[in-house]
Amino acid sequence: MELPTQVVKSKTVNPSLLTIFGQSKVGKTTMLSKLDNCLIIDTEKGTKYVDALKLQVNNSAELKDTIKALKGDEGTIYDYIALDTIDNVVAWFEKDVARANNVESYAKIPFGDGYNQVRTRVMNMIAALMDCCEHIIIIGHRKKTIIGNDSVEVNVSSLDLSGKLKNYVMAKSDAIGFVYRDEEGKLQISFQASDEIEAGTRLPHLAGKILEFDWKNIYKSN
Repeated sequence: MELPTQVVKSKTVNPSLLTIFGQSKVGKTTMLSKLDNCLIIDTEKGTKYVDALKLQVNNSAELKDTIKALKGDEGTIYDYIALDTIDNVVAWFEKDVARANNVESYAKIPFGDGYNQVRTRVMNMIAALMDCCEHIIIIGHRKKTIIGNDSVEVNVSSLDLSGKLKNYVMAKSDAIGFVYRDEEGKLQISFQASDEIEAGTRLPHLAGKILEFDWKNIYKSN
């Protein structure tokens, strides 16, 4: 094994895993339809009103079959694959885990193991998708939490997943963007972390920035 003696420059420019969250119907799915050669795996029939490269999946079994097809011998033909949304996938896995353990709810499995089983399935699914394509996009809904601090209430916008699962997904992501419309109605995406928004990235061209939501601002040409 030869140890490095010089600085090794990064060859990664664009996010391999991009997680985007925002209020329902703010325009996330419409933006996906504008991304060239992006397959949208639609879990909630949100693409039925837009022209897009899309595939409807209705349960975890169909999602598994989709990923299997994407892993075919010829490899993926897509530049991007978007899962829209992760919320429904988590709900499917929660039911699967409950059924597999013969309980009414995954939350009733002792010692919190139900939560762990759901997290494992979700993270394995994301890893499998990342094996299919160079660029994966996870779409989620916005969760709004009010935190009281010395009689001051702070509205925190974050990915609408349970605590540890949200942390796992966000840690796995190269960039987490919060999508919203500004006062003029223009769609913006924020990679700026703050007390109000849980977002951020490890990529220099996105770090700490609030941008007009244009794919050219997110995926740069090498």
